[in-house]
Amino acid sequence: MNDTGLNSLDGGGLFPRLQQRYGLRANPLEMETPFFPDAMRHHALETLRHLSGFGDLALLLTGASGAGKSRILAELVRSESARLDFHRLPAAALTTSQALARCLLSIAHKSLGEPGEAREAVYGFFRWSEARARKGQRMVLLIDDAERVPPELLRVILGAFLAADRSAAAVPVFSGGKDLIELLGLDEASSGVHQIHLRPLTREEVRGYLEPRVHRAGGEVSEMLSPARVRQIHESSQGSFGGIQRVTPGVWLDMVSAGARRSRPGSQSLKGLRWPALALVLLAVSWWIVSNQYEDALKDDVSVVTPERVRKSITIGPENPEVEPVGAPEGSAELQQDIAAVLVNPEPEDEAAPEPEPEPEPEPEPEPEPEPEPEPEPEPEPEPEPEPEPEPEPEPEPEPEPEPEPEPEPVVTPDFRPALPERYVRITEVRAMQGFTAQFVAGFREQTATRFLERHSQVPGLRYTRSTRQDQDWFVVFYGEFEDAAAAREAVAELPGDLRAIGPWIRPLGGF
Repeated sequence: MNDTGLNSLDGGGLFPRLQQRYGLRANPLEMETPFFPDAMRHHALETLRHLSGFGDLALLLTGASGAGKSRILAELVRSESARLDFHRLPAAALTTSQALARCLLSIAHKSLGEPGEAREAVYGFFRWSEARARKGQRMVLLIDDAERVPPELLRVILGAFLAADRSAAAVPVFSGGKDLIELLGLDEASSGVHQIHLRPLTREEVRGYLEPRVHRAGGEVSEMLSPARVRQIHESSQGSFGGIQRVTPGVWLDMVSAGARRSRPGSQSLKGLRWPALALVLLAVSWWIVSNQYEDALKDDVSVVTPERVRKSITIGPENPEVEPVGAPEGSAELQQDIAAVLVNPEPEDEAAPEPEPEPEPEPEPEPEPEPEPEPEPEPEPEPEPEPEPEPEPEPEPEPEPEPEPEPEPVVTPDFRPALPERYVRITEVRAMQGFTAQFVAGFREQTATRFLERHSQVPGLRYTRSTRQDQDWFVVFYGEFEDAAAAREAVAELPGDLRAIGPWIRPLGGF
């Protein structure tokens, strides 16, 4: 597909053409709202909101180009800027360690000292950010397009965060492609980092993304999002938001034919084998034609076999000088010439051909040796007399059954002792509850939950529990037990403003 042709402004641009053809009131591809929640995008946003505010992990937002990473970061800033202090670190500015230190110290309104102190300044910034969190506002560092930053600077930022108090220090949020994990030097055993990956959209999700926008723009959904067009948009865009915005206008204006779809890797390999296969076919046809012609030539070629001429030598001695050749045909010129040659050069008698030696008589075959007489078979030994059967022994008295061994007592593991027992609820009790609740905070450290409860001690309905996640303790702060999700939202609406601004997650109690 030719992107230049689709994005050109010749003839008034693409949107006027769409507006003229479909009667649109606005451009559906330029609408930032509504936020698309499917394909785990809403889950990714909620995870970023909770972990950036109350977690103790560095966050990685990964996905292919055009997967919507920047859109999710923008939605995170829009919804959480009231309680979190966001700072963007542009990738183009992070070229050296001194440049990184200057960017961070400008946030703290401090200046950089000696050039050799850049690394220490980065570590000092994260220690300084802990005090900001204790005053009630935590800092979040957003690093979009992180794969464009030198890997050593990304590792310095991550190392400085892990060296600080992770529950209070500024949270780094790295956004980039799938190679971001390798750039940070992480593996499966790495701790202190949480990855959120954005997968491509399916065909139904592409339709779900475009349908509300087409409806708000005043277009006909059944016409603009017919199954054939949705399939063509999905295949051409590869399920990315950037690809959808790029190829959709051309599909709606019938500027992209079915043959302009992106070919799959398998079809490319088949196209590459087309010419070698054609050459093999031509070679086989030519071989078949030549072989047929050769067989016809063999049938037509009748070879005449001439018998070999046998020359007989005749020795003429002095006793018979005028012996005529026996059996020679009359008038044979060639035989007369041979005879004349023998008469001119007579051979001596002693060189006559020797008589053949008589063949040796065959040796007599040896007589076969007489077979040895068979040895007499040994006489069978007499069978031994049967022994008398022993008298039956008296049956032993039955032994008393052994007493059953006592079962081992179960090993009692030490119970978990919560720091705030009056606010703690066992996970078994939570899962036995019915209905819904509102989840506010979750983290691997109990201190994350207890600090939140101490900060909002005026709300007695806030409690916390302990479960497991990734084979580690996972502490969750929740509020109330309600019949349904609507009742939970009504109860959250009556909470203080700082709790309402968090935007808790309404979830069923049995799913903890």
